[in-house]
Amino acid sequence: MGNYEQHFSWTGVQIHHFYIYFVIAGLIASYLTYKSDSKYKLEGFLLSFYFLTGNINELLTIKIPGFSFFEIQPIRLIYLLLLFFIIRKTLLSKEKLLSSSKRSTPLFMIPLALYIILLTISIGVNVDEVGSGDALKTVLESFAFVIILFGLKLMADQPTYDLIGKSIIIGAIVTSLVAIVQLGVEPYFMRIGDDRPAFGAVIRSNGIFSTEYFHSYFLIIAIVWVFTTVKNNLWKTGLVILFSIGVVTSFMRMSWIILALVLITYLIFIYKIALEKMLFAGLTGLAILLCAGIFYYQDIMNSTMVKERLTDSVGGRKGYYGMVIDNIHKKPWLGYGGLKNEVYYINLLRITGDRDRATATTGSLHSGYFSSLFEYGVPAFVCFTLFVMLSALYYSRSFHSNLYFVIPFLASVIFMIGNLTNTFLFLSYVSVLYAVHIGMGMGIHKIEENRLLTSQADYSK
Repeated sequence: MGNYEQHFSWTGVQIHHFYIYFVIAGLIASYLTYKSDSKYKLEGFLLSFYFLTGNINELLTIKIPGFSFFEIQPIRLIYLLLLFFIIRKTLLSKEKLLSSSKRSTPLFMIPLALYIILLTISIGVNVDEVGSGDALKTVLESFAFVIILFGLKLMADQPTYDLIGKSIIIGAIVTSLVAIVQLGVEPYFMRIGDDRPAFGAVIRSNGIFSTEYFHSYFLIIAIVWVFTTVKNNLWKTGLVILFSIGVVTSFMRMSWIILALVLITYLIFIYKIALEKMLFAGLTGLAILLCAGIFYYQDIMNSTMVKERLTDSVGGRKGYYGMVIDNIHKKPWLGYGGLKNEVYYINLLRITGDRDRATATTGSLHSGYFSSLFEYGVPAFVCFTLFVMLSALYYSRSFHSNLYFVIPFLASVIFMIGNLTNTFLFLSYVSVLYAVHIGMGMGIHKIEENRLLTSQADYSK
């Protein structure tokens, strides 16, 4: 944790706050794991700690002198542990797995496998421009995504999934409270990464995350967990309000839209609340926002955020997307292998005038779909899009039989919509959340299949 300066662009960082919270998070994860009936205590503890610490746990990265590529990151520990878990459960286990005839493989796994194959071929063809280090890292991260997914599926253990859910909810409480402190008291409290302005002297809240969109998407997924698992209506209402405030403090418009969609989807189509009650609540919330907007009108309209959004809005990003469309015909089948190439450099320098953006040191194409198209070609783009859409469709057909499937369904929706204006490819924080949740969804299907087989065996006796 000594090499933490890269995460901060300001002075006066209270680094001991992070040490204290890591200790607290470790104690909470230990308690939750101890109280859980999880069959996989070690895996459960690490996943619990990971979600309790947002991605400030990047500060726990251990660098090996002379081997910068082989730095030990928390997420790498998790997928290596899950790799050993998969080997133990498949090759070394005495448990009898379902036969292939009885084992159901979701359709979305086919385009995922094809996407990884095409990605690997694309990077191999363009390795001279991509660089061997970045090429190997990207390929390994794509396989790590699958390891996380299959590891969570093979657990097929409801108490372990509940442990993860509780950890996400507690982590969301922490990041919401930190966000409120950042917004109204001390903008650099527990802040890591971005310090981007919202309006006036106000800085966007990141909570315990490095960017506002990781913070807000994590909170939206936590809201889904609250809706699905918290039974006490008072607690449920209070947590949803707290997490929604946390999302608002991010001042990220796409997260506001996704929050509204998730709330509407759950309350109307799943919980089936009366439409007039939903409209009343929506109008009340809109009135509150309008009052706040009028009160701070001058600060907001003159803010850096508004000016930035007017020039770099969804519509304003057409320069990035237009660049992809104008140049993909040169390499339609396998793409450019990444963002470090002459085409990207020349066009991004022209569009942004920023050398860091042009060299892909910072920024991206602000769309997972356009990124997959430009980097890996048209077939890979089709496979990525199908994978994301089919996962949402798959779980949308399941939650009527088991409410738990609402969680992977809405996690898929969040990932699908979030990729419209942000790039969430393999092993970004949001992608890890996505892999964990669709893996859990597959695990729940496995639990139901095993339960059905057990009941059939008992009946035959």
